[in-house]
Amino acid sequence: MHTDQAEIRPDPTIALVDDLLGGIGRGEIRVPAFQRPFVWRPNQMLELFDSIERGYPIGSLLLWQTDVQVPSLDRIGGLRVPPPPAGRQISYLLDGHQRVSTLFGVLNRSLRDGPAEDERDWIWQIYRDLRPDPLGSDRYRHHRSGKFSPHLLPLAAVMRTRDFLRHFHRVELTVRDTRQVDALTREAEAVTQRIKGYKLTLVRLQGASLDQAVNVYARLNRTGTRMDPDQMVSALTYRKEQPSLASRIDDIVTAIADTGFGELPRLAVFRSLLAIAGETDIMSPRWSLVADYVQNRLHDALPQTAQAVRLAAQFLQTGVGLPHARFLPYSHQLVLLAMLFHVRPEPSGWQYDRLRRWFWVTSWSSAFAGATSTTLRKALEEMRSFGAGGSDLEPDMSDVQPMPELFNLNSARTKAYVTWEALDFPRRLDMLGQPFDVVKLLATADTQIFRHVVPKDSRPANRLVFPTTPNTGVLAALKGLSPTRGPGLFDGDPQLSGLAGRSMTEQILESHGIPVKAWRRLCEGGNGNQIFVDDRTEYLEQRLRSFAARLDVQVGGNMEGVADVDSE
Repeated sequence: MHTDQAEIRPDPTIALVDDLLGGIGRGEIRVPAFQRPFVWRPNQMLELFDSIERGYPIGSLLLWQTDVQVPSLDRIGGLRVPPPPAGRQISYLLDGHQRVSTLFGVLNRSLRDGPAEDERDWIWQIYRDLRPDPLGSDRYRHHRSGKFSPHLLPLAAVMRTRDFLRHFHRVELTVRDTRQVDALTREAEAVTQRIKGYKLTLVRLQGASLDQAVNVYARLNRTGTRMDPDQMVSALTYRKEQPSLASRIDDIVTAIADTGFGELPRLAVFRSLLAIAGETDIMSPRWSLVADYVQNRLHDALPQTAQAVRLAAQFLQTGVGLPHARFLPYSHQLVLLAMLFHVRPEPSGWQYDRLRRWFWVTSWSSAFAGATSTTLRKALEEMRSFGAGGSDLEPDMSDVQPMPELFNLNSARTKAYVTWEALDFPRRLDMLGQPFDVVKLLATADTQIFRHVVPKDSRPANRLVFPTTPNTGVLAALKGLSPTRGPGLFDGDPQLSGLAGRSMTEQILESHGIPVKAWRRLCEGGNGNQIFVDDRTEYLEQRLRSFAARLDVQVGGNMEGVADVDSE
């Protein structure tokens, strides 16, 4: 913590729903303009009210109480809210936008009979079924028509006594059975009391500076949509006359995704922008300072960043062979590559080869697992110097272990393994001997394509990308291959020329890196299942070792490394 930062004083308080709605209605609680639009689905809105009635916790709301003027929304839950009162501190909602919008937009709406004026506003018309509970948790429902029904309590009538009495006056005029009227009224009063009496936890950050508020928000472990720091900085520097920083970064990410490579991590793109703009601490910069110079330095660096990130993505695709952005082992690798291509848009052939070597070594050695600000600052300096021709890239090769001990797609080492396997076995055959493009399958980002062969073995050699006919498992499909199957039907395919002259079964197996001896043990069953994984692991490790040698990377005796969740 910097010594010149003010001390943050979190002030947790308990407030009733009515207190929250009143603060919004007076303009004292505001939703910052950086918040994403209301995106909750209708069923999420219903579940919120059901949780409140049952007394379940719905999470605390985080408010930043400050004199700083931050652009904020003039509508919440589709309803107009007044401007902030002059001369008073304002509480800006940092966490809880979807919940607060639901509460305010539903409970503060005027009671009306019939559909909403705007047909898109039907989501705010939520009712509570007051009849005995035959539908379990489906007591809350949307009512598009808004037509009066005695057993449906409009939540717009809950917070205001006048609206509640007006609604039940109609119930009395409509329902002739006084016992039924009494039952509906009692249930409605109980529901109203539970909603009005529900206690919310409001946590106000008092004394927080601008950069502290940004960091608090960026570190929130949220169950909803996470906001990246660039979006917060965009909010703090919001100007109507120019596109926001966040939208410009979205444009960079979208342009690359449109090529079919997938979405790069936008936080890495933002850090690339910081680095290219000259920020020395891209992990945890002083956000207030970033906000101060966002109007000039960062915006000026956006075109250069867009080009550098595009070139880095091209290198990852064509130079490395990364099948999809989601298999990038470390997002920090993108930042460092962007710096290189910023300094040297057209590396020499020698530099290009050294970059490929650097990528694989850092992916195989947990180089950026738990990377700190100091680690990245040093790495950026080295990459900048390499791009300028002042030094070589010399990654630490003392702990190079290309084979992950477990298959875990949250691991950088596993992502690198998937990329290598796609390079070494680019065209494969399915169980019927038909060729398929493994890179296209990997680009679907469907984790279900990595299928187990035998149960209870988590090693990579026990995973295959192997399409089968419906209701056929990989193990059954492999066992169903005939050892006497005739010549392959695709001997003329130049991309499968290495398999020419083999039987169809041999072609299928070799296209997936499965030794025939391992397959035969698999067909025996029993202990053969374990031997299959052992044999295929040994075979794949040999190929990995040869691949590393072609990169001039020496691998020690132990090929297997941990597959920790380390890919950020």
